[in-house]
Amino acid sequence: MSTFHFHRPHQLGLLAFCALAACAAQAQTLPQTPPQALGLVQPSDESQTLEFRVGQRFEYDSNVFRLAEGDDAAALLGTSSRSDVYGVTTLGMKFDKRYSLQRLELDIYAQNYRYRDFSALDFTSLNYAAAWRWSLTPRLHGNVTADRREMIDNTVDFYSPTQVNRRVEQSAVLDAEYEMGAALRLLGGVYERRLDNSLPQTYEADATVKGGEVGLRYVWDSSTSVAYKFKSGSGEYSGRLPTPQAPNDFSDREHEFSLDWKPVLGTTVQARLAHLQRSHDGFEARDFSGLRGQLSGNWPLTGKTRLEAGVVRELGSYQTTTASYYEGERLYISPVWKPTEKTAVRLRLDQGVRRYKGELAGVTPVGRRDTTTLTSLVLEWEVIRPLKLAASLQRDKRTSNTTGFDYKANLFGLSAVFSF
Repeated sequence: MSTFHFHRPHQLGLLAFCALAACAAQAQTLPQTPPQALGLVQPSDESQTLEFRVGQRFEYDSNVFRLAEGDDAAALLGTSSRSDVYGVTTLGMKFDKRYSLQRLELDIYAQNYRYRDFSALDFTSLNYAAAWRWSLTPRLHGNVTADRREMIDNTVDFYSPTQVNRRVEQSAVLDAEYEMGAALRLLGGVYERRLDNSLPQTYEADATVKGGEVGLRYVWDSSTSVAYKFKSGSGEYSGRLPTPQAPNDFSDREHEFSLDWKPVLGTTVQARLAHLQRSHDGFEARDFSGLRGQLSGNWPLTGKTRLEAGVVRELGSYQTTTASYYEGERLYISPVWKPTEKTAVRLRLDQGVRRYKGELAGVTPVGRRDTTTLTSLVLEWEVIRPLKLAASLQRDKRTSNTTGFDYKANLFGLSAVFSF
């Protein structure tokens, strides 16, 4: 796929805005079908304000550390086996309650990972997503959100059998929307995003970004909308001592256009197109800019089947001695079949290409290019209303033009979740 370079992001933005507006306007002429008629919407249980859940999953992974075919597992891991079986125990709760014009949401859960052989990977994580959907008046409203995700990141490009890297992603956002008229909305907000690793030598370094955004949204009666946002942020690679190859501070500038389109009820199309520019003061060799975004759709095919599909454009920091950032594209398709009200079959095919760019002066370019393929099949069964069982098969594969980055892995899992 070709790579495009835009020297005038505002011209790109004008073109994108016109295209999204044209698509949204076309949506107003299409017939509307109630989702209930398609069998896709179940009556909501407004009385379910508080919900607790307990889950247990057992999974077999044939290549836990995603070692390349030529890697010596015994030398790297101290054992000839690359595979392991592990269990994940989950305890969580959800709270969702409306108070007049306000709505409070909380989803918090802890997960305990225990490996049979690679016990160095055992860990317990705490994750949450909280939101206050506030409204001062019917025309002035917004969101206060905070979330946290913790995971082990010792696979693919970084692994060590004796050191566990815990990766924590956090964000806090305050946004507001003022309805200036029947269709036009004024947008604004501030945000902070953090990425922390427990080990210092990772390619996606610890970073904190703080910034703000302003924009406009146009909404039609069918809830179809187009929006534009300008985002500006200042960031710091936390805990890093700046060197000629490792800058400490950076700034982000982003123009984002988005579309939420509902051609018919039960069908949704979402699009986001953004031009991001990251600059490092005094370390121009690490600068990068380009497009990122996503186009996704969800279509009901029959009363028992639906199709989810999309394409993703990626762009992000990835600092090594031979690269400063990556860019790529992913295409996915995911059909879902519900033979009965209590069973579902989910298939997902995900194919992507990622290119690593931004070689430093004096360093021989590597031009690394990876191709990833992810295939999964999930069977779900709601035995009774509180109890859900699932079985999954997954194939994870990466091929690279750079030695040592190929891998293959097969996974099989069984899980049970009890909610009350």
